[in-house]
This record gives sequence, structure tokens and C-alpha cells, in this order.
Amino acid sequence: MSQFLSYLLILSFFFFFFLINSLGTNSSPLLALCQPYLCGDVIISYPFWFRNEIASDPQYYCGYKGFGVRCQNDEAVLGLPGDRNYSVKDINNIDHTLTLVDIDVTTNQTCPRPRQNFSLETLPLNYSSMDLNLSFYFNCSPYPPNVPYIPCLSISSYRSFVFVENHETERFDWSKNCEETVVVPVRHIQTEINIVDLIDRFGAAMNDGFVLDWGSVKDCVTCENSEGFCGYNATAAEFLCFCKDGSTHSNSCKGTLPWSIPRVKNLYYIS
Repeated sequence: MSQFLSYLLILSFFFFFFLINSLGTNSSPLLALCQPYLCGDVIISYPFWFRNEIASDPQYYCGYKGFGVRCQNDEAVLGLPGDRNYSVKDINNIDHTLTLVDIDVTTNQTCPRPRQNFSLETLPLNYSSMDLNLSFYFNCSPYPPNVPYIPCLSISSYRSFVFVENHETERFDWSKNCEETVVVPVRHIQTEINIVDLIDRFGAAMNDGFVLDWGSVKDCVTCENSEGFCGYNATAAEFLCFCKDGSTHSNSCKGTLPWSIPRVKNLYYIS
């Protein structure tokens, strides 16, 4: 064999290796769907996932179903059951905490009017020990004459009030005498809160948001250390590690071949 043919054969081998390796790492739709996504100052990653409204339903396998986060004008927004939207202020993958702010008060209002009750329902999230609930009672009449009210949310003879949940004025039926009751979580304002301070500070507390934990979600460090992306099979309720070759594994990508042709069907048709 001539020297020229030998060089040509070597070059052909490296070209073929590069081509297959490129297919296995860069052309897989997994890289576009499941890798972390930066929205404003928030990095969206497993168990949360970037929710592209144009993408098809199987995208939820990049994280827990119900944990899809939209990016609207560089603001991360999490939609929760009951058509309730919250601005995502922070996702902390070290402490496994999520900080949310009511979408209605994200403009730093000094006197926000909460309009939606918060409920975790069946989501695998837990309230943090840093949180407490505030109970708002709107448009109350009659009302106890000596209880401080919220001037900026009161109209005419109707008044609105706020309490730390289960610390309402005794011997008065607030739910019966008020048109609406809304309960929202906030971070602890201070160890002991008197009602006058609460009226002055509830706006800042709501703008600061509240914290949730996702401790029940499986840690995906092993998968990420093997250069995989963490995902979730909602049908089988099990953790999945998506690998660059298009395959899926229950723990990590260790042992997979980085130059394998991507098996795209494994991403979209998980049983």
C-alpha cells in the first residue's frame, strides 16, 4: 500500500470517528431539551425543566411533570395546579430549595393585594421551616372596632385585615363577616410579630417570597458526573439519566459509548 493511500485511510478513519462522535453528542435533541437553561438570574435544571411552549409534551421527561418553568421576558414563571402562576426567584440545587413570589406582587408593590390561595396539592414539594402563613380577610363588615386594619386595602365602610394564620382575634367569625379570605405563605418576618408591624411589613414579606423544599426528589449528582442529564419517567414514576448517545439509564451514563449513534426514540417514547 502506498504512503498516500495510508495517509488517506488514516484521515478517513478520523473523519468517520469525528462524524459519529458529533452525531452522538451534538445532534441529539436531548442536549437542547434537558440541559440547564438560564432565564434571567435563574438556572432551570432538574427536577425543574425549561418549558418551551412550542415543544411537544414528551419534554416533561427532562424533570418532574408539573415542574416545567416558562421564561417570560427573562422572568422564570412556574405554573401550579389551578391556573396559578408564581415568579421563580431562586432555584438552589445545593439546599434543594425553591423560592417563589406571587406573580401579582413581583413589581415590588408596597401594598400588594393577594388574589390566590397557595396549595401544594399532589406536587412533591414541602413547606420550608422558614415559612409561615398569613391570613387576609377582605371587605369585612361588621368588624371588631379596635383591631388594626389595612388602610390601603380598605374601601369606605369595608375594611381588610391580616393576621398570622391561627392568630386571629378571638370570638369573632372572620370568614363569615368578610367577603373573601386568602391564605399565602411568606418567610418568617421575625420571631414575634405584633399586628401593627405586620400591617406595615406584609408587602415587603410578600415581595420577598416563600421557600419550598423538594427533598423527596432523587439526587442526580451521579448522573451529572457521568455527563448525563437528569430526567423523570412520569408513567413509571422513576428517575432516568439521559445520556449523550440517546440512551437512558436508571442511575448514570457509566459504560455508555460516547460515539454511539443517538437512539432518539428512547427520548420520546419512554414507557
